Amino acid sequence: MAGWCRLSWRAAGLLLGAAIVLAGCDDRQGLLPRSGGRPYEVLVVGDRSQTVRRALSTDVKGLPQGEPEFDVSSVDSARFTAPLRVARNIVMVNIDPNVYTATRIRYEKNVFAKPQMVVYIGAPSAKALQEGITRQGPMLRNLLNRAEINASIGRLKRQRNTQAEAMVRQMFGVDLWIPMDMVSSKRGKDFLWLSNNAPEGMQNIVVYRCREAKDKQQYVMLRDSVMRQNIKGETDAMHMRTVPETVVATAAKEKGRSITIYRGLWEMSGDAMGGPFVSHTVGKLTVEAFVFAPGSKKRNKLRQIEAALYTLK
Repeated sequence: MAGWCRLSWRAAGLLLGAAIVLAGCDDRQGLLPRSGGRPYEVLVVGDRSQTVRRALSTDVKGLPQGEPEFDVSSVDSARFTAPLRVARNIVMVNIDPNVYTATRIRYEKNVFAKPQMVVYIGAPSAKALQEGITRQGPMLRNLLNRAEINASIGRLKRQRNTQAEAMVRQMFGVDLWIPMDMVSSKRGKDFLWLSNNAPEGMQNIVVYRCREAKDKQQYVMLRDSVMRQNIKGETDAMHMRTVPETVVATAAKEKGRSITIYRGLWEMSGDAMGGPFVSHTVGKLTVEAFVFAPGSKKRNKLRQIEAALYTLK
């Protein structure tokens, strides 16, 4: 009996150890390597016709120069080896008439690394893939773009300017995560401008409250009125204004509430300054990100701070 007890305790220890290992395997998050690559890079696997590559390389709306939605690299399925599996965004294409009757898209997070988005696209033929991506391309781009936004929010969560956040809360009664490097500020009536004042690629967040815009034309009018009073150039005659023909409005839902997202270009009247902006409007409150980065690409700079707008609550 004593021998049986000793064996049982030894076996119990082994079983406990095995259970811990198995639990770790089920919870792969702690075992996965860190994903690699730069923001908005996508690795496409098995896309022989380059259909998916073209869909992901369309120009970003609302930028002064053409920049693709994503920086895409391609590899065939046979060369998709372990070093490539840690890419931050992967799209895997599979054409098989025995499996698919139409183009299908599904995704998984953190498959080979963390953080990571892996999208699987299946189609019965190259023609079906082309037709399917023509219809579902916007959904694919939105899926990958939101993964990048969430990754930016995750980084922002760890590095934030809590003093600036307190200022936003005190002035507007809302919570908004502010990047750590936004240490410059200017306050006005129902208006707050935060900036990193970087000499190369200045990033800015503006929060203001005004009348609720009923349409795009009224939004431009109200935005110009606010900026004329609060963001001036070297003289009072110089001020920020909207380039109205560039503005695109999109209705969306965030955290259960309706918002309107406006994208477009701004310029400084009387001065050779300008750049892209994106704003989220909820009722009378607007939070906006804008960038001034002459001579450099602007996609990532704008999207990095745009992620902060999604933290509004």
